[in-house]
Amino acid sequence: MRLPNYVRFRLTGPSKELARSSRVNAYFKRIKDKVMPILIWLASFRVVAWLHESLQNILIGVIRVGPVPRHVSFIMDGNRRYAKKCDMPIKKGHEAGGVALLNLCYACKRIGIKCVSAYAFSIENFNRPKEEVETLTNMFSAKLDEFCDRANTLSDPLYGSRLRIVGDHSLVSADMREKIKRVERLTDNGDDFTLYICFPYTSRNDIYHTVCGSIEKSLADRAYASSLTVAGFTRSMYLEEFSNNCDLLIRTSGHMRLSDYMLWQSHENSEILFTSTLWPDFGFIRLYLALLRWSFFTNIQRYNEMGFSLRRKLYHSLPFVSGHAPVSVDSLPSPPIAISVTGESE
Repeated sequence: MRLPNYVRFRLTGPSKELARSSRVNAYFKRIKDKVMPILIWLASFRVVAWLHESLQNILIGVIRVGPVPRHVSFIMDGNRRYAKKCDMPIKKGHEAGGVALLNLCYACKRIGIKCVSAYAFSIENFNRPKEEVETLTNMFSAKLDEFCDRANTLSDPLYGSRLRIVGDHSLVSADMREKIKRVERLTDNGDDFTLYICFPYTSRNDIYHTVCGSIEKSLADRAYASSLTVAGFTRSMYLEEFSNNCDLLIRTSGHMRLSDYMLWQSHENSEILFTSTLWPDFGFIRLYLALLRWSFFTNIQRYNEMGFSLRRKLYHSLPFVSGHAPVSVDSLPSPPIAISVTGESE
């Protein structure tokens, strides 16, 4: 059976569409290289920064009118390709990715999203060159201190945020484990917004540790084994109360796979968005469009569950249509008994 073009593109990404996309991206890259210095110069003016902030506030106010996701997760892919594209060291690409995450956390907190999780380092990433792993670890350590300072600074937009580093911490050094405990303790009182950094993490490892922990508790306490439920098991996972569902999962850089991430959380009404944008290039506008799409279809789904029909509502709002609701034939009363006036029987 031949699938429609849009379905084939979502599944495999046909070569024609990708080739056309590459030509378009190359064209816009040339324009960007020429226009970017002018934009940087304009951004130095205070009035331009004020206009940018005002526009962002308006957009955030619009999207807050409708439903917003409770849990948004990112697979931050494309830092190395971004560095190669910009002819810079790989370390600079990872640093640009860290800045992009902080900027998106600002936006998500202002929109009203309660939780953001980010796939920062997979357990399989230890197979990368030792120098790159050390670079990522050192940069991650510095970003922990930066986020902690921002979360405890009253004037910072991230004030009141809680930071959780989840994953198999037995694979990292003792100094890193101590720093993780210290940062989590310093931000433990934050209740407005929660950021989960998955480092080092895989979904299979998460499920494995939860199963092992449940078995140990069941052997120690028989009552725990008899009262164990799926909901209780889910709350015991790394992401705690947010392990139940991921409303919106976004993967950048064009790869259309989950890479052993959010396998337990991506179910029911979860939406998974794959975009060809590299992670450092994924800014507020692209996030806003993704949230707008999620909010639109969530509204439609909720109205359908309530039995609401937009077509019927519009039809009965027309001035020449009677305001009475349509009546089903089955709901009409039984007809009266027929009597012949001529006295003839049937």
